[in-house]
Amino acid sequence: MANFVTVPAKATPESGAWCDLHQERPRGLLPAADRKCVAGYVTANPEWAGVVLFVGEVSHWVQVSAGEIVSFQSFLTGRLAQVLGAEGAPDADVLQDTMSQPERLAGLLRSAEVSGNPGAALGALIGAELAATRAFWLGADLRLMGDGPLADAYEAALRAQAAWVTRS
Repeated sequence: MANFVTVPAKATPESGAWCDLHQERPRGLLPAADRKCVAGYVTANPEWAGVVLFVGEVSHWVQVSAGEIVSFQSFLTGRLAQVLGAEGAPDADVLQDTMSQPERLAGLLRSAEVSGNPGAALGALIGAELAATRAFWLGADLRLMGDGPLADAYEAALRAQAAWVTRS
């Protein structure tokens, strides 16, 4: 038996056996622990539909409707931020530049490195992720799950885009 189930899938498994969720396109793996968090939220709010964003070393954008995890997308933004020393408040101008032209990410990261501005690097990384996930958060009811400075940075960046974000 496989150690994962393919999406779409019920947030709470009917079998009672928790496992990772797999997605073929884009290829991804949502850990069982994150699936349990989504299930807990859906159980407490059965009529809710929207997107759950998990912020950490790997971020997961999880689309939920009718008690099911419909799709998700994952990013290594947190891990890249650690490697690059990107921290603090994301530079708003760099974030906007990257959202407008995500193909400039590598160049903006180099500029941040040369300037010694870790907020610019974080703005570039989060900006690229927000550009890639616009279809997930634009107009959606978004629940951000995470603690610490990185989660604070995502929340600030999303609020700057007028996203409907609630910290859970």
